[in-house]
Amino acid sequence: MPAEDPRQRAIDAAVELFHREGFGAVGIDRLTTSIGMSKRTLYKYFDSKDDLLLAVLDSCEGMALRDLPDEDDDSSPRDRILAVFDAQAKYCTDPDFAGCFFVNIATEFRDPDHRAVRIAADHKAKLTQFLVRQARLAGVAAPDDLAEQLTVLHTGAADYALLYGHYPDSTRTAVAALLTAAGL
Repeated sequence: MPAEDPRQRAIDAAVELFHREGFGAVGIDRLTTSIGMSKRTLYKYFDSKDDLLLAVLDSCEGMALRDLPDEDDDSSPRDRILAVFDAQAKYCTDPDFAGCFFVNIATEFRDPDHRAVRIAADHKAKLTQFLVRQARLAGVAAPDDLAEQLTVLHTGAADYALLYGHYPDSTRTAVAALLTAAGL
């Protein structure tokens, strides 16, 4: 899609604003000013601000998959899982880090049946699915349990980094301990 596409330009600007400032905090006037687009034009492409949010979430597939290593490389499942957390540590120490976009959206809406929350949860589930695949490859007895524990740790580490301004050094140690306890 060309960069000049006004719909995509609106989505790209909204990703940045909603991630950094929150969906509720960004009004239509602020959004249209940032995009350089009139309200009329914005509403030509989106029925509502909520409709724009859904398009934003749909466009964030890469954000959900960014920290997942290539599953076809020669690395072990343990190394791939540790790499996810190493990448997260790097992401969370970026000066522009504003928390996990998907968790932020779910927290703002709070209704598990809201379509935006379901989309955010589906994106976040991609991490868990990756972790399950790695645990199965390694022959872990309870791969779903391990993946859930690691996902909780992943989410909590990002929340900790947002709240305290630094990524918890203990995260990698905790991940390694979980992997060792699971026989990985």
